[in-house]
Amino acid sequence: MKRRGFLGTAAGTVAAAACGPGEPPAPAVEFAGPDPARGHHLREGTWREGPVHETIHTEVAIVGAGVAGSAAAWRLGRAGLADVHLFELEDDVGGTARGGELPRSRHPLGAHYLPTPPAGCPALERLLADLGVILGRDADGRPEYAPSAIAAAPLERHFGRGRWYEGLYPATGETADEAAQWARWHAHLRELDGGRGGDGRPLFAIPVARSSAELRHLDRVSFAAYLDDLGLVSERLRWALDYACRDDYGCTLAQTSAFAGLHHFLARGLEETRGGFILTWPEGNARLVRGMLDRADLGDRLHRGAAVVAVDPQAGELRVHRPADGRRLRVHARAILWAAPRFVLGRLLVGADPLAAGALSYAPWLVASVDVRTAPRGVGARLAWDNVPLAGPSLGYVVATHGESADARRPGAVLTYYEPLCGDGPAELAAQRQRLLAGDPKHWADHVVAALSAMHPGIAAEISHVAVTRWGHAMIRPVPGLLFGETLATARAPLGRLRPCAADVAGLPLFEEAFYQGSSAALAALAELGRDVPDALVDELPV
Repeated sequence: MKRRGFLGTAAGTVAAAACGPGEPPAPAVEFAGPDPARGHHLREGTWREGPVHETIHTEVAIVGAGVAGSAAAWRLGRAGLADVHLFELEDDVGGTARGGELPRSRHPLGAHYLPTPPAGCPALERLLADLGVILGRDADGRPEYAPSAIAAAPLERHFGRGRWYEGLYPATGETADEAAQWARWHAHLRELDGGRGGDGRPLFAIPVARSSAELRHLDRVSFAAYLDDLGLVSERLRWALDYACRDDYGCTLAQTSAFAGLHHFLARGLEETRGGFILTWPEGNARLVRGMLDRADLGDRLHRGAAVVAVDPQAGELRVHRPADGRRLRVHARAILWAAPRFVLGRLLVGADPLAAGALSYAPWLVASVDVRTAPRGVGARLAWDNVPLAGPSLGYVVATHGESADARRPGAVLTYYEPLCGDGPAELAAQRQRLLAGDPKHWADHVVAALSAMHPGIAAEISHVAVTRWGHAMIRPVPGLLFGETLATARAPLGRLRPCAADVAGLPLFEEAFYQGSSAALAALAELGRDVPDALVDELPV
C-alpha cells in the first residue's frame, strides 16, 4: 500500500474548506517572535561602523539569551560570579524557546516541552530542582515532579481518513507484514536500549558527546538507508519515524543521520520502559528560560535589543549596537560565551573563521498560535495534547491550554501549529527560507487555517486571533556525517577567549544539548578565570 493510500482524503479537505458557503469572521493576524530584519542587518554589516558611546568591562560576556545562554548565566550565578553581561539581539529572551501571549493564554513560539531527564543527567536535574519542577525524591531516590508541569493525558492522537485515532502510529488497516515490521522495529530498539559499548559508555547518551564510539559510524549513513538495510520498508512505519525526525530535527528520514534517528528513541530510554513524563507549560520551554534568568539575577546586565555587530576573540572584545536608541557599546571580557547560532559568528569575526561558510545547515520552521473560541473535537479519539495529521507537511498542533481544569468562564483554547520547511540541500533550504520570509501575516494565517480546517472542518469560524512566528534558521540539521565529524569539532572549538556553546555546536537541536553546552561552557570559563569548580559539577564540564 502506498502512503497516499492510507493517508485518506485530508488533502482534498483543505480545498473544500476554502470554498465553503459564507465567510467566517476574519481573525486578527500578526507576526510574533524574532524580527528577520535584525538578522539581515548583521548579515549585511549595516550596523558595524559608528562611534562608541559606552565601554563595559566584565569577567564574562554571554551572547544569546536562548536556552544555552540562559543556562550559562544560571550556572555562573549559582557559582557566585556576578560580573556577567548577557546580550540578546531580540527584545525578548528565549531564542527558539521563546513564548508569547494571546488574549486567551500564553503559548510557545517554538520549543514547547522537555522529557524528564534519564539517569546520568544530574546537572539537568539540579536545574529542575532549582526551578521547583522537581519537588523531592521518593524512597528509591527517583525525582518527584510538580504535577502542574506534567503533560496531561491523553498525550497524542493522529488524523486520517476523516477521523482521529489514539497514538501516533497509524495501525488501523495494517497488513500482517506491516504489523510484523513494526514489531521487528521495536524488537531492534529493545536490543539496543540501555546498551554500552566496549569503552563502557552508553551507546546513545545525553549529551550526545558522551555516547560510546561503538556505533558512531552510523552517523555517516542516513536513517532511511539504515532502515533499508534492516528490511523495514513499511510505509506506516516509515511515516511514524519520518514524523519523529521532522518533529525533533526538521529533517526527513533521508536527511537525518542514522545515529541521530536512533538517538531520538534511545538516548532517554524507550518510552515503554523508562517510565518518564513530558514536562510542559502553556508558554512551552520559555518557562524554563525565564526561570534560569530570574535566578541568574542579572538586572541591567541583561541587555535586550542589543546586536553584537563585531567580535574580536583574541582581544576579548565585542561591539554592540542598540537599534532602539542607536547607542553603541564596546565590551571587554575575559571570557566570551557565544550562545548564538554558530553561523552568525562567522559574519562578525575580526579575522578569518576556521569554519567554512555554509558548513552547518539549519531548518526553517513555521509556527503559529491560534486562539479559538471553542476547543476542537473531532470524530474518534478525544482532543489530546499533541494532534497530528497523517497527510501534508504539517506536524499538527499542540494545545497550549491542554493542562487547564475545566472552567466554563474560560471557554476555547490556544492551538500551536508546527511545520518544518524541509529541504534537500542549501539551494532548497534557501528557497524555503525565502518563501517563509516573503509571505505577509495574512498569507501564513490563511495557510495555517487551511491546514487546521483539513482536520477540523468549520474551525475557521471559531478563530479569533493568529500569531505567526517565522524561524529562518530554527535548528541545526543532524545530516549524515555531522555529529562526529571535523565540521562540528571546528564549529565548537574555542577561538581565543571565545567559546561557542549553542545547541548547534552539539549537532542535535534539543533543550538538553543546549543546556549542557551553556552550563559546561560556563564552568569551563570559571576554570579559565582561575575559580574553583566544585566536584559535584564536573558532569557539566566539556567532554
